[in-house]
Amino acid sequence: MFYDNFVKLCADKGQKPTPTAKKIGFSSAALVKWKNGTIPRGNALQKIADYFGVTVNDLLTDTPAPSKLHREEGEKIAVLASVGAGIPLEAINTFDQDDPDSWEEISKSERGEFFALRVRGPSMEPLIRHGDIVIVRRQDEYNDGDIVVALVNGSEGVCKLLEYRNNGGIALLSLNPDFPPMNFTAEQIENLPVRIMGRCVERRGKL
Repeated sequence: MFYDNFVKLCADKGQKPTPTAKKIGFSSAALVKWKNGTIPRGNALQKIADYFGVTVNDLLTDTPAPSKLHREEGEKIAVLASVGAGIPLEAINTFDQDDPDSWEEISKSERGEFFALRVRGPSMEPLIRHGDIVIVRRQDEYNDGDIVVALVNGSEGVCKLLEYRNNGGIALLSLNPDFPPMNFTAEQIENLPVRIMGRCVERRGKL
């Protein structure tokens, strides 16, 4: 998703990807890594967003920014719990049906099964900040580079960037480079277990 968005933004400027990457301060080798699925992190990602005059969210997702989403005649979905964007956080049930902050609205035109979660911790900055709410869609399949919500050990919830490994394992990556990857073998995925609960399709937060 990131590389496709990068190429599109270059085309919108009438520029080619390789010279654009060099102009921003990245090598052609970095561009090859992006094409193969690697996603820049931290300040590098923000630097690219600043060059194009877009948000980090625009670089990483195919979902319009929240301010652009059509919200008329929406339906309510519950903010079910808090999950960690840092070290794994035991998924805390914070839902209170009488609290207005426990509900989020999405367009009725959206297709699929959705739920919302509040993120705790700084590991997904600058895209997702502490206290932000993510709208999550349940899916049958997930791709490299998807930002997902996963459950580790059955109860420890994390919001991370998904990367598949050749040995059948996965890595759950932070965008903040201060946080190391969470690597899981195929055996660990089965036995801990590690379960992907859904893909984050929208972030909602305060300025």
